Amino acid sequence: MPRASFLSHDRRLPPQVRALYLDRGRRGNLIAVARAGGGGNHRRTPRLALSRARRLARRLAWRLCLPDECALSRRRAVSRPATLAVKPVVALDARITRRYSVGMRRYVRELARRIPRAAPDLKIVVIANTPLETDAEIVGVGGANFGITEEVVVPLTARALKASLMHHFSIYAPYEPGVPFLLTIHDLIHLEFPEQFKPTILAYYRLFTRRHVARAQRIVTDDEATVEVLERFLGAHRERVAVIPLAVDDAMLELAEHPQPGETELLQSLGVEGRPYLLYAGNHRAHKNLATLFEAWRGLSCDLVLTGGDDFPGGLGQYAHGGRRVIAVGDVDRPVLAAIYRRARAYVHPALVEGFGLPMVEAMAFGVPVVASERSVPEPLRAAALAFPALDAQALRRQAERALHDDALRDDLRTRGMAVARQLTWDRTAGATAALYRTVLEELSRR
Repeated sequence: MPRASFLSHDRRLPPQVRALYLDRGRRGNLIAVARAGGGGNHRRTPRLALSRARRLARRLAWRLCLPDECALSRRRAVSRPATLAVKPVVALDARITRRYSVGMRRYVRELARRIPRAAPDLKIVVIANTPLETDAEIVGVGGANFGITEEVVVPLTARALKASLMHHFSIYAPYEPGVPFLLTIHDLIHLEFPEQFKPTILAYYRLFTRRHVARAQRIVTDDEATVEVLERFLGAHRERVAVIPLAVDDAMLELAEHPQPGETELLQSLGVEGRPYLLYAGNHRAHKNLATLFEAWRGLSCDLVLTGGDDFPGGLGQYAHGGRRVIAVGDVDRPVLAAIYRRARAYVHPALVEGFGLPMVEAMAFGVPVVASERSVPEPLRAAALAFPALDAQALRRQAERALHDDALRDDLRTRGMAVARQLTWDRTAGATAALYRTVLEELSRR
């Protein structure tokens, strides 16, 4: 029906259509409303209402409104506040307990600090039991592993935050996490060498960690070598494991580039200045394979420096030979460790298995040639290290001799190693982790 038949010369709405317009948005009987105005000059209006569906009648009434009312309606529509986009909440389980190694503590601190900067599109909330440097909101919790905090407080906190995703930075996660989650597993040394650990830890892996691996949206690990171990021991699926390498922290990189005054005197006080030495940094557990290192070192003309204490049965003096010494410098802080790295002729890492081996990357940052067992050196470092079969002391000795005396090789390893260390930054690790959050959140949104 032509629009002109509804309008009078003064451009006023017919009463029937005006009634429809005023009734817009309501669930009334539009036919009755249309008839209420009577016939008059607008007899065709009831027929229009009868022939149209309610939705079409309301739309027609809206379009036929007076010009001034249309303008007012448009202004009102514009003035309505826009709905703000809500950022997905990602909770970081950044609790640090006595069960965490030095490397695990560093991982937690660096990611809690950097992920909020790497993910401005996400609302990052840090659940912590110790002070952390971070731009994110912090929710404080207490307690240790296996207690009420872990099993009750952490999942309830995640739900209260309306978290879309939770990232547990270690295997110590609630039996019922409460929200979709990611789990970081650095290594499975406890399962590969069960004789070194208490039965309670092994039971935890069987009862908790296997369940977590099956239910997690993703497993985060440090190196490709750990993926196969996850598949073998915990039944992980390769496509659900994300490999994100670790890095050298900024403080150590700063010390590598800018030697501190007094380093010579410091090393003299430790008894390691003035003589060439190999360096090993780490704990002295059996899987670190120091027995093979001692056997190989007997044929080398240099000292051997170890971090950590002299906790070997019979003492380290038993390994001394030909005037060469094994020196345990104890647990040292960053400036002392930096001075020891800088003067080392080579760094040796003989472990039977390793998660990532941060000391290897740190040694490379200082330009120190690295000799490492094939099972311990992570994939990003392999092109910059000399490898050997883990239990072959003769092969270790040969590679150490090359690192000590082949100047051309030393220069090449130094160049390669420093380039690798510069690429492996914690910002890169945080960025890759944040990208994984986005991928998982997108998958969850499609379910």
